[in-house]
Amino acid sequence: MSNIKDIHKRVLSNSSWLVGDKTLSSTFAALQTIIVARILGVEQYGLLILVIAYIDLLNRLVDFRMWETATKYIGTFWETGDLDRTRSMIKLSYLIDVVSGIVAFIIAIITATFISEYILKEPEAYKYIWIYSLSLLIGTSSSTSLAILRVFNKFRIVAILRSSQNLFRLILISALLVFGFGIDGVLYGLVIASILGFVMRISMVIKTLNEHRLGNWWKSKISLIKDHIKGIGWFLSNTSIAATIRMGEERSLGILILGYLAGKDAVAYYKIATSAAKMLNFIVVPLYESIYPEFIKIKSQNIVESIKPLIKKLTIIFLKIGIPLAILIIIFSDIIIGVIFGKSYLPSANALKIIAVAAVIDGVTFWNAPVFLAMEKPGIRTIIDLIAVISYLILLVILVPIYSFMGAAYAFLGFVILKTSLSLLMLKNLSLGTET
Repeated sequence: MSNIKDIHKRVLSNSSWLVGDKTLSSTFAALQTIIVARILGVEQYGLLILVIAYIDLLNRLVDFRMWETATKYIGTFWETGDLDRTRSMIKLSYLIDVVSGIVAFIIAIITATFISEYILKEPEAYKYIWIYSLSLLIGTSSSTSLAILRVFNKFRIVAILRSSQNLFRLILISALLVFGFGIDGVLYGLVIASILGFVMRISMVIKTLNEHRLGNWWKSKISLIKDHIKGIGWFLSNTSIAATIRMGEERSLGILILGYLAGKDAVAYYKIATSAAKMLNFIVVPLYESIYPEFIKIKSQNIVESIKPLIKKLTIIFLKIGIPLAILIIIFSDIIIGVIFGKSYLPSANALKIIAVAAVIDGVTFWNAPVFLAMEKPGIRTIIDLIAVISYLILLVILVPIYSFMGAAYAFLGFVILKTSLSLLMLKNLSLGTET
């Protein structure tokens, strides 16, 4: 049976691979953002971000966020040695992913003209939506594939796959922009890179499942998990609702609201600020991804009293790195924006300072979803997200007309303060047994 020291060591080991991946991926993404922003210019870059935000919004609206449910139930069935139900859960997860992707793609195609004219206020933008909507079809299996690799402790493989895809995307998009393809080139590059990612991921999933005697999962009968369908449905409905709620965050609906109220330039400035602050994510995301499968194992082994001490240790690690990094970002925000992204994006500097502070506060609760999902309390996470996102949207509507993209930054800060406060309160009241 695992103890907290073993779990802590394993989380840090898995996180180290993901930190390496995140560092490389963030570097590639930053270079891509710099190149795209400089070549397209403020207005065109803002339009690109709005197109991507709309597709992301659709994906969140239709997506069941299957990877969380897949990780939970594939991991649980595997831990109990039930190979047949593990195969059935894999099949169900892929089926749901594929169906949701197809539905989102159809909606994108049908609504593109309306959204372009009345929301993006760029009548010709529908063609960009059509191009990027292809990613909804290609990337449908991504969440389940990555969930499977995490369940079987293939974090090194996950890191290599993502870094490779991001490097390929950077090279391809840069080349297409140099040859004058503009926004079309960026979107085609994103789609082609997603095809490569799909091929690499599914290849490694097939190999991993064969290694664990789970091959031919597509032949399994979903009826084998009929006794668990109610639980899976409840869990999935909560993750789906949570994903729909989070479409209100700054990456999708928030961006569209900002664009509608303040224009494409405001979107460009805000996006550059959030992109520059993303270097803090290289700590948060690896911890988030590696800790969730471990919490599921903890729950399966009935040693839940080890969760709070583990969260405390990992949070301290994050703060030791995150706070100094945020201070550096705040001090050198003008240099970061002006030198790296160009003087035309200098208005983003003050927004970057606010978002850097917000990113540290947000990172304190990297454990939010993993804890409540693993402990079979998805409703708690849903309530937290609902309250926080509604507050965020209200702040956006109030602040953006007055302060433009700076208003969006203040709204995001308010959002993470509320979300973090609620998460800490809920964790304190969550019964996890006697702490050791």
